Amino acid sequence: MPVRMISRRREPRRVTIKLIDGSMIKGQVNLYHEEMTMNRVSDLFLRVKEPFIVVFGTTINRKKDRAIIVNKQNILWVLPEEE
Repeated sequence: MPVRMISRRREPRRVTIKLIDGSMIKGQVNLYHEEMTMNRVSDLFLRVKEPFIVVFGTTINRKKDRAIIVNKQNILWVLPEEE
């Protein structure tokens, strides 16, 4: 079985995400991807085939700096925040 190294490199971008149930998530997504260069948040949704994304730096139930894994099929829209 081949061993794959997992990179901890980050290219974070702040986003607001609205889910189909009306929930809003504010946090960051990582644009760094081993196999391709991504410059825009839309690349994460259009070019990466994995069905889930990780949103980190969120606040969930008053717990700060949490990570949440979101199924892309549950997302209505994503608003990238200005740098």
